[in-house]
Amino acid sequence: MPTNSYDLIVVGDDLAGLCCAALCARRGLRTLLLGREDQQARYTLGPFKLPIEPGVMPGRGTGGTARVVRELGLDHALKRRVREVRTAAQLVGPDLRIDLVADTVVQARELEREVPAAATTALAVWEGAAAVAQAADAILDGEDAFPGVGFFERRDVVKQAARAAEVAQAWWATVIAAPAPVTALTRAAAAVGGRAVEPSPIAVARALEQWRQSMPPLRGDGTGMRELLLEKFVAANGEVRIGTVSELVQGWSKISSVRLTSGEELGAGQVVAAVPLGDVVAMLGKKPPKRLVELAEAQRRLGWRYTLNLIVDAAAVPEGMAPIVLAFGDDAGAEGFSIHTGEADDQGRVVVTVAAVLPARDDEVAGDGPDVAALAPRCAALRKRVLGALDGIMPYFADHLVLVHSPHEAVAPVTGGRGTYEVGRGVPALMGSVWTGTLEGAAGMAGATYATGVKNLTLASSQVLTGLGVEGELVCGWNAARVACTIGGKKRDYLRDEVVNA
Repeated sequence: MPTNSYDLIVVGDDLAGLCCAALCARRGLRTLLLGREDQQARYTLGPFKLPIEPGVMPGRGTGGTARVVRELGLDHALKRRVREVRTAAQLVGPDLRIDLVADTVVQARELEREVPAAATTALAVWEGAAAVAQAADAILDGEDAFPGVGFFERRDVVKQAARAAEVAQAWWATVIAAPAPVTALTRAAAAVGGRAVEPSPIAVARALEQWRQSMPPLRGDGTGMRELLLEKFVAANGEVRIGTVSELVQGWSKISSVRLTSGEELGAGQVVAAVPLGDVVAMLGKKPPKRLVELAEAQRRLGWRYTLNLIVDAAAVPEGMAPIVLAFGDDAGAEGFSIHTGEADDQGRVVVTVAAVLPARDDEVAGDGPDVAALAPRCAALRKRVLGALDGIMPYFADHLVLVHSPHEAVAPVTGGRGTYEVGRGVPALMGSVWTGTLEGAAGMAGATYATGVKNLTLASSQVLTGLGVEGELVCGWNAARVACTIGGKKRDYLRDEVVNA
């Protein structure tokens, strides 16, 4: 028998789930957010608090992020946390460094300096990406959910996606026909910054345009956006708990309660699952909906998100280096990684967080995959490669190194001779999977739908809008909240109509 009941229980506290929970709580649903004990945002090494993953903030005034910022009233809080810098991001490859800026004249100068033979072509391709990104706006930022929910909504969204796909394919043909440096530079923005290994043309164009329009770095580590969403969720009387779900209890073709591994049962008017589809299928027991099983089986793991943290003296950061660097090799694909540089503390030390993708093998593309211990040798090899490449971008970091450590490896940090540190609690931390899936009529941007085949169970995970990075997670959270509030009978303007004017 349930010990407590909620209008909505959000299972999983990744960015999409947290965004959905904050929106639903603000719109009047009594909401519980269930986070997992084995997932954390930070870990501790001595006096240092380091991120499990870096984070970026898509332009807060545009795209799918803008409406989340507006409704939750995040704009002023973000202004306080955003680091004002001349150049937010750079592309760095073999023997080149290009600032990513919106100003066409300045961007042309950057390209002429680094790739003079292909500068005109590169600029034309990059300017064309803006039209492709705009074509996707009507899909990702519209009032209808994407992917669509319901027959008429799906029909309209599929038509919009088809038109956007035509624009994207025409643009992509120019990318492929361009000289090799142009193709590599264009792909790098999404292949590295968008956390995707095989991005669609629309995802590439949208990522490139957002980097050029500036994805401002936030003060602190990658948990900045999560903390803001959590603050808004708690302020709207949302409840946060740590617990692992063992079963979604069904009755009369819908979820009636959520059972935890502790044996406790919580009543639920509806559930939003912000976890991988395979986990949702397992939670539904012996008779999960056929459609949900098919969607889960269609998901393919491309790899895992790997993080490496360094603490260095501020002198190790080269002059003119942007807070976010998208570094890539000759193929600009899985060999790429991103570098996120923080601000110097009172002692002149800087946290540098490197994010890369550890590719999955053929036998690891489905299911849970191997555990952290089994991946340890490959993580060690990836760390060695990343540090070798980093030496070409930050040539003197080894001379100013305080420590280097990955939260995914259960080994003591390598130090620069300035003391020793024990491995912190919660290490090794799980690596998040990078997924891809092909959903018909989604222009290569989506791998799953929000509808699950269970009346009051909605999906909101990184498997829905694959390849769109942080913006995809926020758009997913928005749409999942829209679906959940429709089921719960709450309007989008709940606060304005029923509270503010009461």
